[in-house]
Amino acid sequence: MRPILALLLAVLLNLSSNAWADSLANPLTAEPAVNIKPDEVVQIVVDALRLNDSEAGDKGIAAVWRFAAPSNKAITGPLPRFSQMLKIGFADMLDHVSSDFGPVDIDNDVAVQPVWLLTPSGAEVGYLFELRKQASGEFEGMWMTESVYPIPARKRGTTI
Repeated sequence: MRPILALLLAVLLNLSSNAWADSLANPLTAEPAVNIKPDEVVQIVVDALRLNDSEAGDKGIAAVWRFAAPSNKAITGPLPRFSQMLKIGFADMLDHVSSDFGPVDIDNDVAVQPVWLLTPSGAEVGYLFELRKQASGEFEGMWMTESVYPIPARKRGTTI
């Protein structure tokens, strides 16, 4: 009986790690999960914004919405309103050319990470992502985006 339990546990762990790897490989279909770390959430969200295709139903924005914390959704939702907010207030995040991730700073259940994006026009813009590990409810134990703030431009040639 024990070998069967060990095998079952190994299969479940493998499925869980595959889900995590799939999230990073395809941010447009990613779902929040307990085993996804804060910097990985930011990577998924930023990549989804880069891959967003408004003509194909804004799948990137929908992915970002899935990783928005319930408290964030309460303020910015529903999804159509959230989508308009991104298109109007954060348009430079959509379809960006490349990204540069700064170090993630984790303090208990709060994580912040700066990210710099290169827009198609060649401008560099910066944002600070604030995530919180959810304490209860459907997303308990999962890191989700609480807010995103513009940050000042950095000097050319510097890194975070």
